[in-house]
Amino acid sequence: MKLPELARVIRSKNASPFLTTIDIIFNDEGAFTRVRDAGVLTPERVAELYGIAPDQVLGVWFVETCLAAKVSFIKPVPSDAFESADLYGAQQHVPMLDLDIP
Repeated sequence: MKLPELARVIRSKNASPFLTTIDIIFNDEGAFTRVRDAGVLTPERVAELYGIAPDQVLGVWFVETCLAAKVSFIKPVPSDAFESADLYGAQQHVPMLDLDIP
């Protein structure tokens, strides 16, 4: 099963010119628990999905009270750099859409 089948919202945005944050809001408590307990949404897996070093991933946090997860990582290129393809960070969630959840 892919992550979008379990989450009603998967979005990204700039947390600063140097950081990207991804919000994942799950459909229900069962979906939240399934993803959290599967152990597949980890800093190492995020680094692999985004082609960055694991130490660039600041964290993956699961927040049970709102059935959500937050992922934050250091951008490979600042948002205002000429090389930046996504000024607002609004398209950076796309690699998460293909994440397999057992």
